[in-house]
Amino acid sequence: MDRREFLIGLGAGVASLNLPAIASPAPSCKIIGIGAAGCNLATALRASNILDGAGAALSYVCVDLGPHALEFVDIANDACPALAPIKTLMLAPVRAGGRVNAARAACLRHRAILTEMLTGSDMVVLLAGLGGGTGSGVTPICAHAARATGAVTVAAVVTPFAYEGVRNRRADAAIDRLQREADLVMAFSNEEWFNRYRDDTPLFDVFDALDRHIANSIQSTMRRAFQYRG
Repeated sequence: MDRREFLIGLGAGVASLNLPAIASPAPSCKIIGIGAAGCNLATALRASNILDGAGAALSYVCVDLGPHALEFVDIANDACPALAPIKTLMLAPVRAGGRVNAARAACLRHRAILTEMLTGSDMVVLLAGLGGGTGSGVTPICAHAARATGAVTVAAVVTPFAYEGVRNRRADAAIDRLQREADLVMAFSNEEWFNRYRDDTPLFDVFDALDRHIANSIQSTMRRAFQYRG
């Protein structure tokens, strides 16, 4: 895919870009779930089949520090043997625990593996919840690595509630970095989404609706992008 044509398709002015088109009979898209929230979202998106209608060959990878979220990915793989398995990459044996610099350092130690994992994709979609250590620290590095391989790089991220002070500051800093590293950043606010619902709405229903909203937004972006393939 030609990044120039992708961005033109989204209405951007990109006359200064001069990138070769990638000829491919079927565009490939790699979905990367980062951190616990990103892994949960990647698992939900695969199960929903919504992205299957975007006209791309999809593959999924989940990346985290510590085994906890990745163990749930393994359980989801076992529960859905008919679906292509989600690959996993553990960057460190323990969780980041809100430590953005620790997450960045763990990610940078695996830079070569990340680059190899991302190479060959026409598009990379990064999924993460921002505000914690892993999502905020790892996602911008993955965006940089994906874009360096020539892939059109899209970040779909969820931001914290208004009362989560320090998490909001981490999320804001991560979005600033992502806007420099990714071709497109789609931010979904937990605060704004929850304000659409009555207080007695079950939390599961609210989160499930948000997952479907994110999936439909990504699918729309992918379909528009693939209309302008080189």
